[in-house]
Amino acid sequence: MDRNLAGRRLLAVTEEELQRIILDIHDGPVQNLFAALSQLSVVRRRLSELPDSATACAPPLNTAIQLLESSLDGIRHVLTVFHAPEFQQLELSQMVEELCVQHETLTGVPVICEIGDDLPRVPLVVKIALFRILQEALSNIRRHAGVPNATLRVHHRDKRLFVEIEDHGKGFSPPPLEGPLATENAIHIGLRGMRERAATVNGVFNVTSKPGTGTCVRVEIPLE
Repeated sequence: MDRNLAGRRLLAVTEEELQRIILDIHDGPVQNLFAALSQLSVVRRRLSELPDSATACAPPLNTAIQLLESSLDGIRHVLTVFHAPEFQQLELSQMVEELCVQHETLTGVPVICEIGDDLPRVPLVVKIALFRILQEALSNIRRHAGVPNATLRVHHRDKRLFVEIEDHGKGFSPPPLEGPLATENAIHIGLRGMRERAATVNGVFNVTSKPGTGTCVRVEIPLE
């Protein structure tokens, strides 16, 4: 699908529709996952009352329960963040600063945050897309870069928003993200996710990196 067409379609989603989607997820899949978790917990309890031969089922059952619990926690976190009135009212600069503080608190990796003056207000869809892109980029730095800090820059110019996340770590050879050779490899799911999130707001995403030279993730989003 043409990038501009995809962007226009998804930008047509209103804030009310986004909130409806959030509620639909909460009232549908979340409840089903919780029900499945409850049933598996019942099975585990009953297996524990059977002879020792039944305990062979315990390890995969425990793993399934842990995966469901982790999935529920992740979904609830996302729903809480994006559904909270505080998130909707946050200025873009506040959101970026809070994300940096959260990352530092959870990982111990400092983030140098450089935010331009008078950032404009942006639609909720843009804010959500940026939040997830920045979250993934910072997570990648923690897991792969091998450096004690990162730099995050946000500014706007000529009705366009520019976001840059840079580290001076190990670096890597990025796969192609555009055109017929664009990666669809499962190991690049994080990069693909950032690329698609940028596309939903008609933005451009790219990664510059080489082994041994660090990595720079850039996002450019039109504000009209």
